[in-house]
Amino acid sequence: MKILKSLKNKNIKKYLIISGVLILFFTLILFTFNIIVFNSTKIELSEKYGIYNFSENLAINELVNQLFLPINITIVLFIVFSIIITIIFLTALNKNENEIINARLYLQKVANGKYSFDIENISESELSNLKEDLYKIVLELKEKSENLTKDRETLSNYITDISHQIRTPLMAITAMIDALIENEKTLDNITRRFVYNISSQLNQINWLVDNLLKMAQLDTKTVKLNKTKINLAQLFKNIENNLSIFLEEKNQTLNFSIDKNIKIYADEKWLTEAFENILKNCVEYSNNNSVIKIECSKNPLYTEIIVSDSGKGINKNEISKIFNRFYKGTNSSGNSFGIGLSLAKSIIESQQGEISVESKENVGTTFTIKIYENE
Repeated sequence: MKILKSLKNKNIKKYLIISGVLILFFTLILFTFNIIVFNSTKIELSEKYGIYNFSENLAINELVNQLFLPINITIVLFIVFSIIITIIFLTALNKNENEIINARLYLQKVANGKYSFDIENISESELSNLKEDLYKIVLELKEKSENLTKDRETLSNYITDISHQIRTPLMAITAMIDALIENEKTLDNITRRFVYNISSQLNQINWLVDNLLKMAQLDTKTVKLNKTKINLAQLFKNIENNLSIFLEEKNQTLNFSIDKNIKIYADEKWLTEAFENILKNCVEYSNNNSVIKIECSKNPLYTEIIVSDSGKGINKNEISKIFNRFYKGTNSSGNSFGIGLSLAKSIIESQQGEISVESKENVGTTFTIKIYENE
């Protein structure tokens, strides 16, 4: 198969044509030589025995004896020459294959960020044009990579500064509102109602600012993941504690089916954020007194986490959109921003994972998360 593919290369075609022409030329020379020897020997024998009809055994045997050595030498020479041409052709074929392999390896290095400026073992042939083109691409990629890194760092700094500038007045306002709530007895009913409404809105704004900052960090790839071995059973136990207030409000429970020995290599803080957002979605859209199931299994390639509820479900026309940023489904509450699942997806993908969803209206929704082994 490799040989057939290589025949498409112009250099290999050239070597093959040259080899064929040489073999044909040498065959014609040897054939001509044999004819000349045959005729010369035949004339010699005719004159020696006075026989011009070679049907007689004596003449035939003598002719065969005379031609045995030159014919065999011719056959040997033909075989040797054919072997030499074949070796030359296979050497050229192998050389061409090595050049392509070296070029492919070079491109793989470039893809991994190793911008060296030499390709080993590429001769001055048609591939030299490819070599020059690769050099140009490498220079462009290196420059773009450096510029992109600088832009990401700059953007990350801007995001951090803006976040700080926004949070400072929000914290001040929150502190003043908290002080008013602590002294709510001194407030009349209307003022007290306004204060609680302001506090609720401030909490939403703080939550929105935090999540927008997280999304910006993921988008600009400025997140520095602190990956460690995480025990999944313990991770979900901590998440259950974090969501206890939400679960108690609707009298819901989490049902775990997790082997205590399952561990994954990931950033615990960010992964907790992702699963909390997924579970909050299940809590919000599940009925009171319902059960949310969490199942985990592990194989040599990945760890699979399945989160399923028995809630309202998702309309089939909306399933493909639920991970879109700021998308709010028809069943979404007024307080939803359409961020949680989008953020969860970005976090999981940043840790070499993937997430998918299946749902039926009035039956429930199932999220399937796969975290691939990447230690």
